[in-house]
Amino acid sequence: MTTGLVLVSLLSLVAATTTGVCSQPAPKAIIPQGTIQGFYDSSCNSVFLGIPFAATAGGQNRWRPPQPLRASSSLFKTETYGPTCPQAVTTKAFSKQDEDCLNLNIWAPSSGENLPVFVYMYGGAMVTGSNSNPQLQGNNFARNGVICVNFNTRESMFTSPHSSELKTAHPYESQNFTFGGDPDHIVFGGHSSESVQVDHYLGNHPKTWLKGAIMMSANAVSGPPFVLLSTKLLMPFPLKLDAPTGGKGQIECLRNIYFFSFETANFNSTSNTWFTPVVDDITRFSNYTDRFAKGEYVSHVPLITGNSDGEGAVFSIVYGSENTDFKFWIKTFDADSALLSNCSLIHAYNPNDFASESLRSGAQYGDARFNCPVDYLVDMRSKAQDTWLYRFYGKYDDVVGLPNTAPTHGTEILFFHGVNDCFDSLAGVTAAQQALVDHTHQWLVKWIKNPAAGPGWAKASPKSGAFAKLGVPGNGLAITVGSIDEYNRRCQTVYNHRFSHYPVVRSVRGLANKLNPQNKGEI
Repeated sequence: MTTGLVLVSLLSLVAATTTGVCSQPAPKAIIPQGTIQGFYDSSCNSVFLGIPFAATAGGQNRWRPPQPLRASSSLFKTETYGPTCPQAVTTKAFSKQDEDCLNLNIWAPSSGENLPVFVYMYGGAMVTGSNSNPQLQGNNFARNGVICVNFNTRESMFTSPHSSELKTAHPYESQNFTFGGDPDHIVFGGHSSESVQVDHYLGNHPKTWLKGAIMMSANAVSGPPFVLLSTKLLMPFPLKLDAPTGGKGQIECLRNIYFFSFETANFNSTSNTWFTPVVDDITRFSNYTDRFAKGEYVSHVPLITGNSDGEGAVFSIVYGSENTDFKFWIKTFDADSALLSNCSLIHAYNPNDFASESLRSGAQYGDARFNCPVDYLVDMRSKAQDTWLYRFYGKYDDVVGLPNTAPTHGTEILFFHGVNDCFDSLAGVTAAQQALVDHTHQWLVKWIKNPAAGPGWAKASPKSGAFAKLGVPGNGLAITVGSIDEYNRRCQTVYNHRFSHYPVVRSVRGLANKLNPQNKGEI
């Protein structure tokens, strides 16, 4: 059974169960696994939350591709968010953690047929995040005639060794639409690490008939620039959990251990970030420019990509314990600066340009992980692919939650989503902020409905082409166009010519010992 049918069958039936009369019985849909029941929001849109698209990822399914669900004759109520996948970060804003977490949400307009579909993936460094994040609701897309879908993926050490969640959950994988959502009009988007996964999806589907794609802040070159040598990555855990340290029984034993037992003090440290995609030339590839030239990497799908103006500002705080000395920082794993000489980095980030060493380090991180990977692939893509570039300038600290950081990594997410319901958890939202939200969401929805027409500004071109300035303070409701060379000098002179040499193969144990000589061989 194709588990992708969960989504496409639902989209086929949503339009038939929503007539714009909220007093009607709750919307229902029949999918291969059974009958689901959702609810109407305040705009009479159909909402289905926590729809399982695969079986539990726990027990014998841990570290395996998503397994198909069994059919059921029971009514499954999809009125609340499903579980969040296990992860190091815990927050009351997300639903409870559980390995039975492979679920998706859908918001569908109250009426219409052959509607465009926007599939969104949340970010979180591939170690945290949830489709239950209240700031990522799809109500506004539905109000404006777009079906919105978001879904969970496994995080960190719990994930399967490839991007199979994308294949299982994504509606592109099945062509069984009949009405409701248009099978020929799906736009796929994501932010940060899940923008990386969007790019992985494009890299694995060079003939995709996606209508458009949007990659916010990152892409397949966004690191980490290390590929870890074959090693016993689980070594710290068997030692603490009385599991075999190797051999035939290790994995089976670890599959039978409760997931919270893995979340030791070490789990929330640097080692957590080592469970990320490696270059296997199946999911993550070694040379994207060659693949693009050979037609093995999508070039026919209209693309929006870009960054916030201060990507690294928030990370000056996140990595505050190790970034107060720039010369020390650039040698760390987190600095993401493999294959770059210390001299070139020290010269590129003049200390007189920054109020503190932490801000200097944060700017370097923002370039290495976000700004320069985007710039590098824009140079490649824009030669053959319709690509539009943006930079977001809105200074709204309440969105990210840390003072004096905006615009920074993730600031634009809520504005693209159209907020409204997503603003419920924030206090002090200004009229100007709401106006910028409405304006941003309006042009994005218009683009989703017709990606080939563009978002309203000139296409990007290599090295010094056009980009849109979004949310500029004092002129937030205007989209002004600038030239990329206003901000990409460091990318062009320091980073971009080295990306083709990434990633650097390193030993986990050797890297850990270098970072912390006192660990005596332990990770």
